[in-house]
Amino acid sequence: MGLDTLLIQPYYDATALVFPLQHDWFLENIMHLGLKYLMVAISLIVLGFWLLGLKVWAHNSFVNKRVWIHKYHRPFIWMFVGMLVSTTVISVLKHLSEHACPWDLLMYGGTQPFLPLFSELPSGASAGHCFPGGHASGGFALMAAYFAFRDTEPKWAKLGLLAGMLFGSVMGWAQMMRGAHFMSHNLWTAWIIWMILLTQYSLWSPNAAKTKAQ
Repeated sequence: MGLDTLLIQPYYDATALVFPLQHDWFLENIMHLGLKYLMVAISLIVLGFWLLGLKVWAHNSFVNKRVWIHKYHRPFIWMFVGMLVSTTVISVLKHLSEHACPWDLLMYGGTQPFLPLFSELPSGASAGHCFPGGHASGGFALMAAYFAFRDTEPKWAKLGLLAGMLFGSVMGWAQMMRGAHFMSHNLWTAWIIWMILLTQYSLWSPNAAKTKAQ
């Protein structure tokens, strides 16, 4: 809690009892909605690449000239599934969560009590549905590219890992500036998504050649 409050304090106006940037145009429309739609677009593009690799397009000259569509057919669907599953799990966990967002807490001018992790909701308080960080999950989900390409294209894999950490951190920090999440909310999101992707990689290899060898 100490580090969370320390990091979010600069964005809180203790006099007005509000987070002044909660409805900031740039943070709301670019950093929140804009990046959210960008992450959705990336996942759909990846799915589109996989669809183009299906046999139904076998006689299409446009597709046949692009060898990479077939070469990375399996990594593409692996990446899409990884992004879909990880963000869905975070969404479900957030929906089930009793923890409130910072802007709803009594200590920041709201009406809800602060709950330590794994503690029970006090009588009279309502569930906050704000843990772990949902928005950052879209960015961190890009880490799926690391696992999808680590066996075939290490450079792409490293770029995917870097992109996931960068977008997830930036998206999470933007929400923290608005008072929507503590830093710990986003760190938990990153860890949960990493473990989901690692588990998926252990159970289902994105590398067809590796699967045959096993």
